[in-house]
Amino acid sequence: MTDEARTLDWLYAHDLTKLFAGIASQARRIFGIKAEQVHVDTTSFSVSGDYARAEVTAAEPAVIAITYGYSRDHREDLKQWMLALATTHNGDVPLFLQPLDGNSSDKVSLLAAVMVIQKQLREADGEASVYVADNGIYSESNMRQLNQAGVQWVSRVSETLTEAKTLLQEGSQTWQQSKDGTMHWFTRDMALREAERTMGRGAHASFLPTRPADSAATGEQSAGHLGAKVLASLQSALRL
Repeated sequence: MTDEARTLDWLYAHDLTKLFAGIASQARRIFGIKAEQVHVDTTSFSVSGDYARAEVTAAEPAVIAITYGYSRDHREDLKQWMLALATTHNGDVPLFLQPLDGNSSDKVSLLAAVMVIQKQLREADGEASVYVADNGIYSESNMRQLNQAGVQWVSRVSETLTEAKTLLQEGSQTWQQSKDGTMHWFTRDMALREAERTMGRGAHASFLPTRPADSAATGEQSAGHLGAKVLASLQSALRL
């Protein structure tokens, strides 16, 4: 058996997610990389072949299922596996990765990733981070859990939600514009009682709906993605 084969066998027998987190933590300390803002997301990898899954035993809990699921490549005809990944906002340095079943739910996977990363960072250096994720993480249950755990977060809320549509309409006369004219937004701080009703006791939230300039011209409103300049200005408002 070659050294490469022995290495692969050793890696298979260990928790690669924990191993990667340990390497990333050491790299952050050596190079002085801050994790003030952490971006968390999932992606999928399509594969060809049957990939019939062998029966998983208790001794092999890390074996993932290569199966059909939501395809970001628009290849619903192919099986896939998924990967949860977190990086620092400054430098896009990877902090966390975890292979996932091909049909994993973002609502479950993203929340689990944030909670694990938060625990790792607190144990390593007590650093408080703001976690940024798309609307895959957004649900009432997830927001309650994040707030109860003291996690600071920024997420995109789907504009198809009734609450989002109402909020956008309420701010339709108070949009602000970026200097370059590429982004419009307005802000709203929720009262403590209102935030607790939707996200759990002790919660406080600041909503910042955004839309591209072209949609402002046509009157089409969109929740949009938060720009980097806007994200930095949210840190103080998001402290719980």
